[in-house]
Amino acid sequence: MRTTQAISVTIPKELAEKMDKLQKEKLKNYSAIVTEALSGYLVREEYENQVKKMSESAKKTGIVSEEDIYRAVQEVRSGKKSK
Repeated sequence: MRTTQAISVTIPKELAEKMDKLQKEKLKNYSAIVTEALSGYLVREEYENQVKKMSESAKKTGIVSEEDIYRAVQEVRSGKKSK
């Protein structure tokens, strides 16, 4: 069973030229460069989604500033419940 899938994409000529240069400098094939770039993009997207979810959750509990975060951490460390 294949663990890869061939796809076709169209990119601007300027970006293709930069990719050619990078490919020669790094001695990586185009697939490796695109895979690495897409993986990084997806990690950043997931991170941003998690930050958004945590921010929304924090706001619901009244945590909106660094002072609120510090207070909540101190309450947890001392065994007190947050509001």
